[in-house]
Amino acid sequence: MTRTITRAVVAAGGAGTKMAPVTRITPKEMLPVARTPILEHLVHELHTAGIRDVLFVTSSRKSQIPAYFGSGAAYGMDFSYRVQDDGAGPGAPVLAAETWTQGQPFVLAFGDNLIRAAAEAEAPLRRLVHGGASDCSVLTRLFAADSVPPHETLLGAAHPPRSEPGPYAIDFDKDLLDHTGARWVHACAARWVLGPFVFEALRACPPRPNGELYLIDAVRRWISAGNELRAVPLLPTELRFNCDNWETYADAVATLRT
Repeated sequence: MTRTITRAVVAAGGAGTKMAPVTRITPKEMLPVARTPILEHLVHELHTAGIRDVLFVTSSRKSQIPAYFGSGAAYGMDFSYRVQDDGAGPGAPVLAAETWTQGQPFVLAFGDNLIRAAAEAEAPLRRLVHGGASDCSVLTRLFAADSVPPHETLLGAAHPPRSEPGPYAIDFDKDLLDHTGARWVHACAARWVLGPFVFEALRACPPRPNGELYLIDAVRRWISAGNELRAVPLLPTELRFNCDNWETYADAVATLRT
């Protein structure tokens, strides 16, 4: 049975150190692309996917975000805000949202990532949200195993094996976590659908040596315990920009002029 998902958590608390000193004044999520803040592109993406309630998890240094977006009424949505300043890693915003999700499945979106659908095509996030009743789903980008950019978070091997990536979704199990010898691999693309399981999974997952808690570590442990994740790859014509550095941001500005 397909579930209706109307809630989203937006992680927007990162310090943006790779883009300093500009990000000491302007949050990276508020930098403009095609004359619109990156985060506003995401708001429209969420609305198109049927999301109406959004919790922004920000830091106290990013007062511009609630000042700009307000209550969400201008977008036909309801916005809430939560401050998280502990620097505990990308899994921490999820834990911060536990009570707000009210035990319902929700979208998790990282606010510095901009995704653009192909013209006249269904938006990738809408495809993810309406793709089934999985407790854990993620948009992915497929890469040739020998040419994965260093900043990407790998999930595992692409399956079924193909010579070229294509528009298919798979149920990802523990056998695919090992991508040794794979020609193509899934990298996470900053958009998730998560069920309530994720909170306990994160609490059971030890932080990394730097003290940070990573969502991907908790998900891998959950898969290794015999659960499945639904991987929904972006199409080759769909674009994703992880705007946490100047090079990718400049690429987004140059590519998305309108």
